[in-house]
Amino acid sequence: MNADDLRASVDCMREGVRAEAAAGSWTGSWQDLVDRLVDVARVDLCLARLVEGHADAVRILDQAFALPRPGVYAVWASRSAGTGLRARRTTAGWQLSGELRFASGVDVVDRALVPGWVDERTHLLFDVDAAAFDADRTSWRTPAMDASRSFTVRVHDRVVEEPLGRENFYLERPGFVAGGLGPAAVWVGGAQSVVDLVARGLGRFRPTPHQLRRLGAAREAVWLAETAVARVASSLDGGHGADDVASARTAAAVAGERVVDEAGRIVGPGGITGDERLARTLADLLVYVRQHHLDLTLEASGRSALDAPDVRG
Repeated sequence: MNADDLRASVDCMREGVRAEAAAGSWTGSWQDLVDRLVDVARVDLCLARLVEGHADAVRILDQAFALPRPGVYAVWASRSAGTGLRARRTTAGWQLSGELRFASGVDVVDRALVPGWVDERTHLLFDVDAAAFDADRTSWRTPAMDASRSFTVRVHDRVVEEPLGRENFYLERPGFVAGGLGPAAVWVGGAQSVVDLVARGLGRFRPTPHQLRRLGAAREAVWLAETAVARVASSLDGGHGADDVASARTAAAVAGERVVDEAGRIVGPGGITGDERLARTLADLLVYVRQHHLDLTLEASGRSALDAPDVRG
């Protein structure tokens, strides 16, 4: 699969996502999942973003003891800026209304898992045809991650099928925290892709010592993040390790930002403006890793350090 071909059109991306989605069951070990997502992200970050969403949805359905419908899935669950879907029971059945931001895969995926909020504390999870939503295709105003088709979507009094699982299943299920490891694997793969592209470009010239040093620093950052993600995946396969998912995500996000910075300093403006794929991957990666709430995660880690027994003693 060629990254440039994937990004040529929505149809090309849809074909690529369908092929990847059909290639695995996605409900196996965490280690297998993260390894696969890293590999896909080294091809293209938007492709990996959509494949990760499908994998997450399939795993959620498995946890709800429900079978996936034919096609590609997404998980649309953002409540950014006070948005979100409301769910109410009517004589016609459950109805969904409201607005969702960052609904990835519009025009690409077939179905979406969405939480509908009955009240401020109670939500239900629904499996909905993606065509039920109206998308604002002007809501994403950057070429970065544009092929992920992450738009604001709206729905009004749409009758849907019965919810999956019990009340608050989506956020309270054991796999919710662990699911955050999927995007971290994609960030690692994206960072590795940048290293690959920079190294390939340097191979055409005689690199300077400072370029080699910065390339080495970028490579080490990716290795540390990949090691962290792999370690947590192994722990999850052993039935524990959910508490370390946030740290693995932080390692991956920090590595992504470090690699973007180092790559820009290695190749300079000429390298960025002269290599479309590198410029696109740098932009994609920087936008995508900003999904991680780094300051909040580090603050929580700092508070945890203060509460450690050897500090309190």
